[in-house]
Amino acid sequence: MADQRRRSIACPDAPRLDGRRILVTGGNAGIGLATCRGLLERGAEVVMASRNQDEARAACRRLQDETGGSARPVPLDLSDLSSVDGTVAALGDDPLDGLVFNAGVWPRAYNVSAQGHELAFATNVLGHHLLFRRLQSRLPKGARVVVLTGDIYITVDDCTHAYRYRGAAGCTRAYARSKLGNLWWAFETQRRFPAMHLVAVHPGVVASGLTGEVPRAARRLREAALLTTTEGAQTSLYALTQLDVPPGGYVHNTMGIVQLRPQDPARDEGRWRSLWHLCETLSGSR
Repeated sequence: MADQRRRSIACPDAPRLDGRRILVTGGNAGIGLATCRGLLERGAEVVMASRNQDEARAACRRLQDETGGSARPVPLDLSDLSSVDGTVAALGDDPLDGLVFNAGVWPRAYNVSAQGHELAFATNVLGHHLLFRRLQSRLPKGARVVVLTGDIYITVDDCTHAYRYRGAAGCTRAYARSKLGNLWWAFETQRRFPAMHLVAVHPGVVASGLTGEVPRAARRLREAALLTTTEGAQTSLYALTQLDVPPGGYVHNTMGIVQLRPQDPARDEGRWRSLWHLCETLSGSR
């Protein structure tokens, strides 16, 4: 982990993003909050799409005080597809210049979404799919859409809405499956919409609280070993801003722009298409 901290990407301050409006899901805490701060420091306007609006409003006020930039919250509960239309309505007629699909859940126990789908799939994959479909007409040609994944995906080979599991190991597999789904979705969406600029990112292993609380005795060890949220946000900021990042690319926090091997489970183009069709059907986007 110490080596990860030395080698992890640091996003340059340039190019600037003045005048650009970028929506970040789950921007009220963790990596998302740090990403919003980095965007504001580069001149962008931030739309913070979050489930907890009290926290989001407080976070936007704090960020504006710290950076002098413009941030505003809109409501979004990715585990409930019916909330996406409310998010779109809250945006009004505002155009967007980019999206960061940052929000994610690591289940603590088996659970399902409002529509009855396994929770990690519903939140991390399906909710973002519907949000993209509702917002894609607002995005200009070449708009960057950054999708957070995690290299834990390599431990699994499938991603579906009907996965059932028990125990901590099952929760970890559900999360890993959703991260594989994020990659499949990003690659297939780039293939379908070549005018877009989709980038998947692995932010590193970050002390963001995603996996829950740790015992007090282990807290200092974790903080010393894992990336901070500011360090974890660098990969998303790099994917959003840097000119060398290709459409359909995958940016890893320590390896940079990665070319995945043909046998990697993320490279199965048939599974890309199957997942995309599944998301279309379940979200009613078709």
